Amino acid sequence: MGAPNGLAMPRFKVGDTVSVEGSRARVVWLSENANEIEAMDEYIVEFEDKRRQFVISSKLEPKQTPSVYHRERNSDSCRT
Repeated sequence: MGAPNGLAMPRFKVGDTVSVEGSRARVVWLSENANEIEAMDEYIVEFEDKRRQFVISSKLEPKQTPSVYHRERNSDSCRT
């Protein structure tokens, strides 16, 4: 029970950037579960394409730092 190898699961907060199965996402909602037997926080994350996904803490990893970060070049907010 608990995290593998006795390690505590990382806790994230709204606005944190995380990695979900290798893709970057931002935490937009969380529900903390302080159950001592099996602590498992629940999150909703939003990907860069605005898609949202429900995930549990065991599926999240701290953000991976890419070698080069590219912003979207085609932004509707720039069009007139």
